[in-house]
Formats: sequence, C-alpha cells, structure tokens
Amino acid sequence: MRIGSVPYMNGKPLIWGLEHDRRVELTCEVPSKLAAMLRKHEIAAGLVSVAACFSNPELQIVRGITISCDGPVESIKLFHTGDIGSIRTVALDTSSLTSVLLAKVILKEKYGLSPDFISMPPSLSSMLAKCDAAVIIGDPAMQVPVDTTPWKDLGEEWHSLTGLPFVFAAWAVNPELARPEIIDLLHESKSVGLGSLEEISAVESRRLALPIEVCSHYLNDIMHYDMTPRHMEALQLFHEKALDYGYIAGGSLPAIYQG
Repeated sequence: MRIGSVPYMNGKPLIWGLEHDRRVELTCEVPSKLAAMLRKHEIAAGLVSVAACFSNPELQIVRGITISCDGPVESIKLFHTGDIGSIRTVALDTSSLTSVLLAKVILKEKYGLSPDFISMPPSLSSMLAKCDAAVIIGDPAMQVPVDTTPWKDLGEEWHSLTGLPFVFAAWAVNPELARPEIIDLLHESKSVGLGSLEEISAVESRRLALPIEVCSHYLNDIMHYDMTPRHMEALQLFHEKALDYGYIAGGSLPAIYQG
C-alpha cells in the first residue's frame, strides 16, 4: 500500500513504524501535494494539511491522530523586518496550505491587517528582500537563527487569540481506497513513534544539524499527536474564521473515516 507523509521532523513520530514495514511504500512530499495525490488515487492515505481537507470534501480524516500544538509551535514562523503593524506585503511558503491560511487569519483578526500575499520559495533573505514579512514552515523555520530577524510564532499567536490548540495536519484517506487495516497500521505506527522519540530526536539532530536537545524538546514538549474534543473545537473555529474572512470559498469540516 502507498502512503504519503510530510518530510518534516514533526511528522517522523507518525511514520516511524511505517518506514521499514514491507507492506508500505512510503513517499514524502510537502503537504500541499499530498491531497492531490489522494484525489488521484496515487496514495491510500496521506498526512495532509487540514486546509486541504476543507477544499476536498471527498477526503476523510483518521480518528485520533493529528500534528498539532497547544501554544508555541516553533516551526511555523512569521518573520518581519519592521513593526508588525506596518506590514503591507507577506511572502508565503506555500508548501503548507494550513500555515498560509493561519497567517492570514492571525494578521487579519489580531492585527487588523490585510496585506498582499506573494508566493515564494522558502528562502528568508529572498523573501524579506521583496516583502515586509515572510512565513516559513517546518524544518527550514527551525534552522533560522532566532536572534537575526524579529518573528512571531503562529501557534502561540493562535493560542493567545483562542485559548485552543491548533491542528496543522491529520491523516486523510480517500474512502474509495481506504481499508480498516490501513487505519490500524497508522495507529500502530503512531504508538511505535511516540515510544521512540529520543531515537527520532537523535536521527533528526544529525539530519538537520540542530542540537539534539532542540529536537527532543520539540518532539516531546511542543508537538501533540492526539485528536481530542478540544482539537475538533479548534478545527471548527479555524474553518469558521477562514470562511468568515473569505479566505476559503466554502466547504466543510472533513468527516471522520468510519471504516
């Protein structure tokens, strides 16, 4: 079976048990590509941005598993060159639709800003040479030295606004391809990964050239992988805000796969 995952450190605990499973052909892509792969029947399950599910109502999400935070996220950052109130243009790393949508909601609701958004590759220097601010996600965001450019943590911004966690991604399936054994496999892999966080931290520390303490803190203390009623409440609120501000055309929350 073919399963798609994000290539970032925060997804590693969810795929740790899949990487050497002979039943699985694992492919890694940025979140924005995985939903398209699901629609085209190229993968049976994908770890997708929740925003992709808003616009693809045929997809369903797997119960009990998310990539989320409940406060700072440390890997979704809005960098800005001047005062945040003076932002008129924002460069967006469009590899994650959810993070892009979150940045738009935060800037509008918390700061009263409706800047122009420009899609660009995730190079901070190039982005800030052209725009007042830049959104960078995932491992590249964690590799930017924190004392070089002012920045806002978008997970922390959402939490201060709502008091809720924020759900970035979830396992999604195309019901035409999904089978109960796939769902069981995803839950088994999550359990294996959460029991292997120190080993994952060591591997990711070498891969990203980050201190192992940074990786361990990120995976143990910052990232959340469950789906509770609070996570569903947060997902509903995020959808409502994006809809109210006109950042999405419609759609609805994805259904939970019941197979």
